[in-house]
Amino acid sequence: MTPFLVLFRFVGYGLLLLTLFDVVSAFIPPQLSNPGWQFQTAGGFVERSAVPLIGYILVFYDDRESRKKRELLLLKLLSWVALLAGIFYFALVIVLFITPPNINKNSEDQVNAQLNPRITQAQQIQSQLKTAQPAQIEALMKNGRVPAGTDPQAFKSKLMQEAATAEQNFQTQATITKNGQRLALFKNAIKWGLGAMVTGVLFIRIWAGTAWARQ
Repeated sequence: MTPFLVLFRFVGYGLLLLTLFDVVSAFIPPQLSNPGWQFQTAGGFVERSAVPLIGYILVFYDDRESRKKRELLLLKLLSWVALLAGIFYFALVIVLFITPPNINKNSEDQVNAQLNPRITQAQQIQSQLKTAQPAQIEALMKNGRVPAGTDPQAFKSKLMQEAATAEQNFQTQATITKNGQRLALFKNAIKWGLGAMVTGVLFIRIWAGTAWARQ
């Protein structure tokens, strides 16, 4: 066995070991009831899937010749792990397509919690101004140090317009934020879902191609 082939296998085992560290780290602590954690964790596995795939190719490069008995046992285990990994990535496809609706709802609830009070406040200001008496408008002008001679009706109209503009701006901001979050979630679900599917197929192919290690 050439030194270069030894280096191939050494690097391959190192990549698989790094993958094991990533897997352990991803599940500590587990948050299985949190859709956001499920989605991001599944996406993380897909994003880093190239590392174990390359590790497997390097480890199984060449046949069983020049392999020690102890290494053959390890290769047999790794071959079966490849099958489990393929099944695992197919399961991630399901996770990546069933969790986005819940994540989107939670995101929209957060946006609503942040902006709805401001929208409601703007609406209340408009309602109060609409029913305000001339004396109340004059009191507002006095407290706001409005220049003398300002028409109270014009001042009232200005305040109502500002409140209406603020309400519209908050509603527009809420809509833009929700749409942006929904689009980003959809794109990641598609990208990661397809990536998980491809990775699952590759792991199954690795398992099928390493039948010699299971004999």
